[in-house]
Amino acid sequence: MKKWLSLSLIAALLLPLLTACAGPENETPSGEEGLALRVCAAAGQRSADPLEAVQAGGDTLLFHLYENLMRWEDDGTGHAVLVPGAAESVATEESYDGSVTYTFTLRRDAKWSDGKALTAKHFLYTWRRLFELEDTPAVVSKLYMVEGYFDAKREKNGALLTGVSAPDQYTFVITLTGHYAYFLDEFCAGGLTMPVREDMVKKYGAAWGQKAEAVITNGPYQLSSMSGGEVTVERNRYYHSPKAEGPETITFVPLESAQRDGGEQAYSQVESGELNFLTGLPQSVVSLRSGEGTLEVEPVPATCGLLMNGAAEPFDNEFVRKALAAVVDQEALTAAMGDPTLLAATGFVPWGISNRDNEWSVAEPVQQEPAVVLPEDLINGAQAEQPEETFWDYRAVGDYGSTKAGEDRETQVAGAKLLMSQGGYPNGENFPEVELLYVDTPQNEAAARYLQNVWKTTLNVAVTPRGLSETEARELLLSGEYTMAVFRFDAAFDDALAFLHRWQGKFGPKDGNLVSYADRAYDLLLSVVSASSDSAREACLHDAEELLLSAKSVVPLFYYGTTSTLSEELTGVYRKAGGAYFFDGVRLVEEESE
Repeated sequence: MKKWLSLSLIAALLLPLLTACAGPENETPSGEEGLALRVCAAAGQRSADPLEAVQAGGDTLLFHLYENLMRWEDDGTGHAVLVPGAAESVATEESYDGSVTYTFTLRRDAKWSDGKALTAKHFLYTWRRLFELEDTPAVVSKLYMVEGYFDAKREKNGALLTGVSAPDQYTFVITLTGHYAYFLDEFCAGGLTMPVREDMVKKYGAAWGQKAEAVITNGPYQLSSMSGGEVTVERNRYYHSPKAEGPETITFVPLESAQRDGGEQAYSQVESGELNFLTGLPQSVVSLRSGEGTLEVEPVPATCGLLMNGAAEPFDNEFVRKALAAVVDQEALTAAMGDPTLLAATGFVPWGISNRDNEWSVAEPVQQEPAVVLPEDLINGAQAEQPEETFWDYRAVGDYGSTKAGEDRETQVAGAKLLMSQGGYPNGENFPEVELLYVDTPQNEAAARYLQNVWKTTLNVAVTPRGLSETEARELLLSGEYTMAVFRFDAAFDDALAFLHRWQGKFGPKDGNLVSYADRAYDLLLSVVSASSDSAREACLHDAEELLLSAKSVVPLFYYGTTSTLSEELTGVYRKAGGAYFFDGVRLVEEESE
């Protein structure tokens, strides 16, 4: 298996476009004769409706059944990159008032799995439908940047969503209130706005999404069966860009069944050939591969952080925060936790988040990929014969590493003790009783115990770990009525802003600023981010992150990872940041030499 990391959208949208036609007039690609995959990559889904397939990993199923305006493609190395999908091109125009309009030109050969033409009106219905459901899904709130969003949501009337329109059969237009760098990949390639057929939704009502004959799709596969959480899809012969070597059928086995015994039985099924793919390897296999040096960890865009509430004593004292942070060794912490899938954190934004450091366009693709050269390469005089490298990951461009690098442990502790004295607690004297909250899992408990021990042994500071349910912990954090906590932060979308937005001074604990962090320079940087569409945006994000880290109210502890395995005789799986897997190009290994 390869390491799964997504390339930047910049490089993705500059890849050559590969299109092909398939339909009743064309010979359907034969693919692997009889190749029928069985994969365990997502939780069991109750429906194929893009708004109902919300169980863990649901996007993996949706990406096989549907194709949005944009789609994800394999760059040849296992990395998912963004390319035109149902739309063959997109033009962007920014108005004087700051609004941005995207004009998509649809493919003339795009069809549904029943042979009917896919048109802009189908996308228009899909976007409007989001606001007219009896129970509007909470995820729809992500579309707040679309013109008319608030009126449409308040009135439950999709016609009031003025930011979407279909001027003709092959043109779909979306107008946003400002620039949002993640808009194309998050909303024009993601599951939320994947096209659905109005006639089928109305014909089958509540049963739509659960019956194969009712689910008409426009992606590389169509629904064959759905029962007990197990879903089978088969080739869509009308898909415009089929892969000749792809499997004929794919059966998605519920991840829950593999997790009952820690994944041991599912892994044995991979070894026997009963199962072709498994995500989340059993701990025994993880430990074995880690010991052999063969473990490959796939990044999960999530960070576990230590929170010190700046609105509560004693953490309103910056010397205290900095002292406690100074003795935390992220490498030692992850080692103590004993989980090889965890990575010591070097910033708050984790690995697996896209870097958007250059302007890009899908209208005029070129053959080569741009390269980003780091400042140290220029200083050290990079050799001309060295290959240019493209940095697709936000963390790769701005990875600060350990701020304690070069310092021995004795120096670190001495500096922390001085800070404690400056804060009024020499040798920990008179330090108040403090609870360290954490969501009660073995991982979090191990982290909390490490922190408790390191603070007691180095600074003579006693804290009491307290495990809570996730609901209890979240309620306390949002109320602001706590002193310190260990908590996990996940990406709401594929952008560094998803991790940095919450810490603005205008937000309080109930809005997500859980430590009451406030810095005018930080707020100014994020205001520039919202108005920028070029490399200045990324630079401001990195500068803002450094400011946040310097305050020590939020101390990154570790990043999460996952593992997977594919049958040895197969290749061709690729993955996007966030965890969705793609199996439409899976083939026998022998074919690579042809």
